[in-house]
Amino acid sequence: MWWGVLSLLCWVPLQAASLTMETITVEEGQTFTLKCATSLTQNASLQWLAPSGFTIFFNQHPALKSSKYQLLHHSATELSIRVPNVTLQDEGLYKCLHYGSSVRTKQVRVIVLVTPFKPTVEALVLRRQNGEKHVVLKCSTERSKPPPQITWLLGSDMEIYGGLHHEFETDGKTCNTTSTLIVGSYGKNSTVHCIIRHSGLQGRKLVAPFRFEDLVADQETASDAPEQSSLSAQAPQQPTSMVSMMGNSSIQEIDEEEEEHVTQDPDLATASAQYTGLEKRKSGILLLILVSFLIFILFIIVQLFIMKLRKAHMIWKKESEISEQTLESYRSRSNNEETSSQENKSQTSQSKRCMNYITRLYSGAKTKRKENVQHWKLEGKNSRVPESIV
Repeated sequence: MWWGVLSLLCWVPLQAASLTMETITVEEGQTFTLKCATSLTQNASLQWLAPSGFTIFFNQHPALKSSKYQLLHHSATELSIRVPNVTLQDEGLYKCLHYGSSVRTKQVRVIVLVTPFKPTVEALVLRRQNGEKHVVLKCSTERSKPPPQITWLLGSDMEIYGGLHHEFETDGKTCNTTSTLIVGSYGKNSTVHCIIRHSGLQGRKLVAPFRFEDLVADQETASDAPEQSSLSAQAPQQPTSMVSMMGNSSIQEIDEEEEEHVTQDPDLATASAQYTGLEKRKSGILLLILVSFLIFILFIIVQLFIMKLRKAHMIWKKESEISEQTLESYRSRSNNEETSSQENKSQTSQSKRCMNYITRLYSGAKTKRKENVQHWKLEGKNSRVPESIV
């Protein structure tokens, strides 16, 4: 008895240890391999399950009719499959089930990394009423998972952080990231680099430079132009200037309301995010109103069509009732005419038969009278012959 209890106590930890967990990290577009092995060979079966719960392979037999999963190796102790060209849909928890005297489970969590695109740098030149100028640099990158890390390299030895903002896409996994840096003063030969680090880059960095030399040259060209000088004379408090840049950097123009919003709010990234969210909300409301209006117009058209159908149905029903009544009256009239004609014919035939019968009776009586008269004459009797009148 004690030996059985001791065996049970040893068996429970072994069963708990049969559940193992692994983690595989793979970049989007790459290939990963799932391997399940066991030491038991007698009456054993191996099965791989997808994150959705469907069976991928049961031993060497594929269960899903898809070329997404490929069989690498199968034996009594091992079942290995390969998944090429990985996408975000392949992320999840895969399970290997080993069927023997007991069921053992191996779980493999697959994490898919999405490396960000090469960043772009934009510059906003802000001019205040007191003559001060500020340059707002914005470094943006699209579609990354997880969110990247963005820093700014000033010169060659100073690396700082800017305001960071993440905006996730509709799938809830990938995001677009923006970092903002405000520069109060700069030299003609100054250069700023936007640096992006991501776990999917495997130690590599994405760098986008911005040279203030191009900004100064474009501003000097803009100031030398006669048309722009006349415009600046008419509007000395113009808040922004627009300069075109080369490569992956650009400078955009903003209006007075955006400048006041930036100067009043110290967190430029939060303000821009709120402004973007408000614009998207407005566009969403306009789209919802337009769709509702189209649905309302469609509903009115359907109602008018239904009313027209009902009206046509009522007219058809009335016409059918009138035609049925006319047909019934015609039938009843024809039946009455046939009945009356038959009655007239029967009356006529009866009167004819009665007249024939009377005629036959009269002729018979007349003949009998003649015979009686002749008989009495022969007998010589002078008696009065009675006459009968019919």
